Amino acid sequence: MKKLILFGTILFFTACSGEKTDQLLLELDKKKLAENINYDKITFYKFAKIAVRSTAVQDTTQPEYQKFSKQAQSVVKTLNSINGHSKENISVIEALMVYKEYRSVKQFVKETDEDVFPLLTEGFITMNSGTKMPNPFFKDSDKAYYQNIEHAILSMAVLTTRDLGQPFALYECYKTQPELLDDCEIKTLLEFVRGFLFFGNNLFYLSEDGLSRNIKWLDKNEKIPLPYTKSFFGWGNLNDEQTHLAFHGMNYIFRGFDRMRMERKIDEERSLEDFEAFLTDMNKLGIQNELVWGITAYLNLKKEKPEKSLPALEKLSQSPLFSNSEREALQQTMVYVKDRKSDKALTGVYDKAFIGKIATKYMIALLAKVNWEKLMKDQGVPYTKEVFAGINKFKTLSNSVSEYTQPSTIEKGKKEIGKKGSELLEKAKGLWN
Repeated sequence: MKKLILFGTILFFTACSGEKTDQLLLELDKKKLAENINYDKITFYKFAKIAVRSTAVQDTTQPEYQKFSKQAQSVVKTLNSINGHSKENISVIEALMVYKEYRSVKQFVKETDEDVFPLLTEGFITMNSGTKMPNPFFKDSDKAYYQNIEHAILSMAVLTTRDLGQPFALYECYKTQPELLDDCEIKTLLEFVRGFLFFGNNLFYLSEDGLSRNIKWLDKNEKIPLPYTKSFFGWGNLNDEQTHLAFHGMNYIFRGFDRMRMERKIDEERSLEDFEAFLTDMNKLGIQNELVWGITAYLNLKKEKPEKSLPALEKLSQSPLFSNSEREALQQTMVYVKDRKSDKALTGVYDKAFIGKIATKYMIALLAKVNWEKLMKDQGVPYTKEVFAGINKFKTLSNSVSEYTQPSTIEKGKKEIGKKGSELLEKAKGLWN
């Protein structure tokens, strides 16, 4: 019996000390993602979205609606007063009143899934028309699908806005369920954007998972046109076949970046295979850019062929994407290379973190050029105007509330209210408590 217990104990500790599986690491990333979006600005964004969505509630006896209806009416009233195409902020008293409403239901917002409410599109329509729609916009069986489309569109739409950007896009990605979307170009492009965002937040296993699905889908659908993808990357000079090949390569390189930053030896080996596949696709197209130069240099240094990495490093050092200090680092790398010190180059200035920085800088520069509103209008996406006007309203509301509720600006807010007279002072009582 003692021998059996000892054997079982050995097996247990062997299992615990063994290498983590892909599935286990993926589950750990999912937990990290939930933690990454759990902070105040995201909660306030969710608060504003729930307020809009709740305006379309048909059954007002729902407990979620009852807990939130008063605050929702106040927020929607303020949102209606905001010009979605103007840069003007709301008044200090409006911002502080909204913040007071937010504080009163903050815990409820954190604990509530926004998707228990009607679609955001329904909310915008109701908010703009002033009357509730007589029937649900979509049947219950379709609601999950369409709200997933909404989260997908929002994840890409807020990504390039200066005031919202990546944290809010990450939240929308968290809310998307790609498995609910049909296999199509939009789903594949969404998976790529998610992959980039997850990579930027060190969620490498989540990123790799989606990009792997993309590669499989692209391998099976070589003839499908990719108009959104072509516009997204600015590949107007490529035909459908070339666009497919280029996007295929982009999924390989970002999966390679994920695997490069993972801990296991097998992941590093897989990353090198992905980088080779990326260069194969790019070389077929004759594409030259920072990603191509960065990976060319990296692979040649890994293969201990430093002289072959020099032309790519020289091109990188002249790129406008990099700061002066980063260019100096690249120059230092070239000194190591000329002295045939590949190992020193790879463990010094031109390491894995620097390679990842190249990828991030390239994608951010690319995304800054995408006009998602125009692209969606051109492709006939319904209610594009309303969605983007709503995003601008959310942005204005968030900025105003943030401006007037920081400790450094509270005194400024009090003075502004004081100038407006006793009536506003009466309304403002308790706002700072």
